[in-house]
Amino acid sequence: MELFPKRGYFFCRYCSSFHFPETTTPDGVRVLGDSSEALPCPACTKTLASAVLDESHSVHYCQNCRGVLLSRGTFADVVRLRRAWATGTPSRAIQPEAEELARQVSCPMCRRELATHPYFGPGNVIIDSCDTCNVIWLDFGELRQIVDAPGRDRGGRERAAAAKDAWSPDPTAGRVLMNRGDEDGGKRGNPRGIDLLDALGDLFD
Repeated sequence: MELFPKRGYFFCRYCSSFHFPETTTPDGVRVLGDSSEALPCPACTKTLASAVLDESHSVHYCQNCRGVLLSRGTFADVVRLRRAWATGTPSRAIQPEAEELARQVSCPMCRRELATHPYFGPGNVIIDSCDTCNVIWLDFGELRQIVDAPGRDRGGRERAAAAKDAWSPDPTAGRVLMNRGDEDGGKRGNPRGIDLLDALGDLFD
């Protein structure tokens, strides 16, 4: 069997079987059961199962090659949230292999050929997408490669939390102030600035 190190599995080109080391995790996927749609896997043609990704997104999952079929919206949300929550050291960029662009696979939903192209976000990943069905197919390891790639958006949740602990903004600092007469018991020349939202609140009391 041939090792695909950046994906973390072995593949046999003779019988098209996959082998995953025991240490390999399902990458946030929880299988619910057989899908009523009976969609074929684009990579290995096995029937896709119904699953949940990150306990919040409905996806289709191949239990044989561990690829995942998900909508574009789900893909965008998962990438954004996973990168914001990422805490480990980012991985070095891996150049994609040219042969990945040449493969031809079909969309499980409409059976048309998927568009195979580079993902123009982090990770140097080649993805497959269907504009007709608005779905994306990710081979096993590609989502992890995207999340682990370096970038300023990675770990944003931790930086935001640290900044909040270091500095607490004044909630009234950005409010518009207006002049409501004079201060010091009516002495002229000492205008008193007030909060515009407070003034509006007084009108409705």
